[in-house]
Amino acid sequence: MSEQFTQIEQKEKEPYEKAKKHIEKMRVSADPTRRKCVDGGYRENEAVGATAIPGADLGISMSLLGMGYSPQEAFDYVFNFVTNQGQSYCWHTDTHEGHEGCEIGCGHCNIAIQKSDLYSTTPEKIKELLKIIRQKQESNPEQMEKITLDREHKEQGILIVTNPDYTVKPWDEETDSQYFIYDETRHQVFLQQLVSFLKKQGIKMDYNKLLDESEKQLEKTLGLLPSSKNKPIFSVDVSEDNPMIIQLNNAPSF
Repeated sequence: MSEQFTQIEQKEKEPYEKAKKHIEKMRVSADPTRRKCVDGGYRENEAVGATAIPGADLGISMSLLGMGYSPQEAFDYVFNFVTNQGQSYCWHTDTHEGHEGCEIGCGHCNIAIQKSDLYSTTPEKIKELLKIIRQKQESNPEQMEKITLDREHKEQGILIVTNPDYTVKPWDEETDSQYFIYDETRHQVFLQQLVSFLKKQGIKMDYNKLLDESEKQLEKTLGLLPSSKNKPIFSVDVSEDNPMIIQLNNAPSF
């Protein structure tokens, strides 16, 4: 019995040790001027230190769709805020776009089109939002940041980064180690700043409702994508060279 317990304990320890090794090597200073998706496929030189949130700025617009705003409003509110800060509207696709029913190479957005009822919206509204984003990318590329990822999903888990000054790069290309990254604290700060900006424009917006919708959509995505469902989740504080890592429950499976 004791030998069997030791084997199980060692097996459970392996994901933690792999995550720790990745985090220690890939720790990097935060860049508060850009957002990227939680996707683990950003190369080591792509969007370094950007705030990792579901779908990047596109994901924030999706949350606004889930709150009942129109596709145009959902885009304009985020676009106007980030460009007012001298920043770009950030989103991504990948090389799978257009193949086998892939509407866009952002899994967070693509799975929402397929399972829109779980995201409190409709496929038509998400596709209309994408149309608006693509048209703006074409007409005004200097205020848009589109990254096309070139990878296959090999994420080993989800890292929830809890401090604002440092984060973790998702893909160690040398060892081919990938993790989903979610900058939880920085996501909350971004939403607070967005809501404050919108209120000054006379637009009614509730921060708690926006955060709740965004977190619900993230949970659905993590539980629906084959690359993330059932994967181990770690809470990570990388404010110091020696990170604090807590292994949480695995991602859900819907």
